[in-house]
Amino acid sequence: MQNYNILFACLISCSLISEEVDKTYGKGLPRDSESLIPSDASYPEWETGEYTSIDPQRMKDVVIDISNIALESEKRTPYWGRLPGTPEDKKTMDYIEAKLVNLGFNIEKKDVYITKEWRPRQWSLNYEFNDKSYSIASAFPTGENIKHLDSSFKTELVWVGLGSEADFIGKDIKGKAVVIYSFFVPGGRSHSASSRAELFYANKIASEKGAALIINIMGVPGDAMFAGGAFHGTSGKPASSFNAPVITISQDEGFLLRDRMLKETIFIDFDLKIDVIENLKTTYMIARLDGVSEEEIFMGAHTDGYFQGSMDNASGIAVGLEMAEYYSKLKKSDRPRSISFFLYPDHHHGEYSVREVEEYYDWDNVAVILTLEHPSQSQLYWFNEDIMVSNAIGSFRWNVMGSDKLKSIFKRRLKENGVSIYNYMTDGPKLTDKAPGFHIIDHVIYHTTFDIPELVPAEGMKRSAKAFLGIIDDVNKLSLEELR
Repeated sequence: MQNYNILFACLISCSLISEEVDKTYGKGLPRDSESLIPSDASYPEWETGEYTSIDPQRMKDVVIDISNIALESEKRTPYWGRLPGTPEDKKTMDYIEAKLVNLGFNIEKKDVYITKEWRPRQWSLNYEFNDKSYSIASAFPTGENIKHLDSSFKTELVWVGLGSEADFIGKDIKGKAVVIYSFFVPGGRSHSASSRAELFYANKIASEKGAALIINIMGVPGDAMFAGGAFHGTSGKPASSFNAPVITISQDEGFLLRDRMLKETIFIDFDLKIDVIENLKTTYMIARLDGVSEEEIFMGAHTDGYFQGSMDNASGIAVGLEMAEYYSKLKKSDRPRSISFFLYPDHHHGEYSVREVEEYYDWDNVAVILTLEHPSQSQLYWFNEDIMVSNAIGSFRWNVMGSDKLKSIFKRRLKENGVSIYNYMTDGPKLTDKAPGFHIIDHVIYHTTFDIPELVPAEGMKRSAKAFLGIIDDVNKLSLEELR
């Protein structure tokens, strides 16, 4: 009996230890992908009877192929994805070029140099609790660490909630690591602690108050990793950098850390090393398919991405290639304007290629610019402690710049093809304002490890591709003057 009681007590204590270590908070991504993510076949289909040659599975196959290229980088570096100047960058461009050449496009490629690139080489975030050492596996450095090329220290943790001014009252954070809970507004790049959100400015406040380290718990159920910001802005200038390193961690590990902070004082052991690469060489591409006139339809898609980057931006590339397939099957006499397809590798790294093309290109000859960026994402919902994935296509923020006729065409074609958008425009043109243009863009899963092919519905890409083709067909009935 005594042995039985000892065994029973051991089972209880072992269970508690295991629960404490393995506890999670709701269904989350990517750990519960198998139960959370619907199949492509489950999405309601939207048919118009137009552009029936558009092949959703062909687009999904492209997304999978390009996402798998990114996965190759994970084997050799912790800071991974399709990053400029890497083997994955070249392999992605080669993949796209082969498809476009096969479709009859003429290819022009040009080298471009990124003046300065900050690329984390190694990092770690560890702590001790109850005389045991734990490593935070989801820790990922953000783009606001330019000032902190070589950081290594051990310091006490302080919880500051959402990190509003009120949350810092009575808190001594100077020289310490602050832990901030940050929720998506609306995605992996824009979150409530960031200055980009313009909500709490939590990271900025923590930096100004003397924090040694800023830890953002990304408020999404699950065990994902988050690249909180690009290392460059979109004008080729370095992103802002705070006085303390900024690290993101998953909600799973963040809430576990919070619970342990309630039981004892915890010290974090932090290390970060960043390489600075100057004049990083990469290559952009412009593919052209001639039409009846020299006037152009100009399509652009960026090829770089963090992690797998399936939505951001394998989906944009896939839709562009499907449109290229459609146009290549038409007789030249059925293409009123030529098609140019611009593929650029440095969207998250300064857009040096975009600025270069913007300067030399003959924009007076361009009828319309279509920016292909994040055209399909599963609709996500927060449901109590869980994240839920539905078999609906997410809504898009959008922009259209040009005449009232172009704006009317844009909205009508999206509506006809079941593409939902926000009620008003939320930002400016994605590429350039040198000619009329339009885009749609979704944004929840980007810059995270749940930007995976399974969350890029083929049905969504089909709807977007058909809407874009319809817009361009209508545009081709208008003169340049009528579009401007």
